[in-house]
Amino acid sequence: MKKVAIIGGGVAGLSAAVYALRSGAEVTLFEQFGLGGLVATIDKIENYPSYVSVEGWKLASDMAAQAKALGLKTLRQKVLSLTKNGDSFIVTTDKGEQEFPAVVIATGTAHNKLGIEGDLVGKGVSYCATCDGAFYRDCPVVVVGSGSIAVNEATYLADLCSTVYVAVAQAEFTAEERAVNNLLEKSNVKPLYKTTVAEIVGDDVVKSVKVFSDGKLQELDVNGVFVAIGAAPVTDFVQIEGVEMQRGYVVVDGRCETTVKGLFAAGDVTNGALKQIVTACADGAKAGSFASAYSAVIINKK
Repeated sequence: MKKVAIIGGGVAGLSAAVYALRSGAEVTLFEQFGLGGLVATIDKIENYPSYVSVEGWKLASDMAAQAKALGLKTLRQKVLSLTKNGDSFIVTTDKGEQEFPAVVIATGTAHNKLGIEGDLVGKGVSYCATCDGAFYRDCPVVVVGSGSIAVNEATYLADLCSTVYVAVAQAEFTAEERAVNNLLEKSNVKPLYKTTVAEIVGDDVVKSVKVFSDGKLQELDVNGVFVAIGAAPVTDFVQIEGVEMQRGYVVVDGRCETTVKGLFAAGDVTNGALKQIVTACADGAKAGSFASAYSAVIINKK
């Protein structure tokens, strides 16, 4: 029987699972955390076809339910390495190892860090407003970042917190204009342009942040710091010679196949230009379909 391994349980991985399962493959999905990935942490999604607006957890949950109904096997394990032995790929986790004729990498990205968080992560420093925003109801917070993630985080927090500072390193936001305008309409949002965070102050919990703004150092009294400065692809476990990367992102062709036959990749972990939910799903559809077909070829050779 055709066998496909999928590493990563976000929307790209789940879409790959659906298409591989529907083609008759036995699919094993490895996911260290819960299914849904970063999408499950987004408050509202307004650019996914068929929905005017949908909560991230709802969209992720529906995708997971669809894959499970088709027979998806999920292993909550951390993948330590992906290697190759002849025609087989070896997925090694913290629970053991398994062999597969075809693999889809759909590990997405991990949040970039400021490098000054210290021991305050979870004690006032967060990378997810929808996960932790409720802890700062009626409190002042600062969001660090200028792109769409930062704008979405700040917009969500503005409905909970007393004041939302937004530390923007550039002279303006880099997110789409509509989202920025929606954020700036909120009276408790205070954008700080050309501003970088120099220090997060606090012993057991965050008390304030020191920022450089227009060359001057000032201190803001805040209880929460939400870091939203982008993300980096999660590919450190890939230990296969010949896999082409661009700045850490996996290079794929039109079939979402990498430079190593039988190894596919989908979603934000790839070198695709647009990092959106809909493109991740499209990547997953291709990767899952072609991985299943490749698996059949390898099995028929044996």
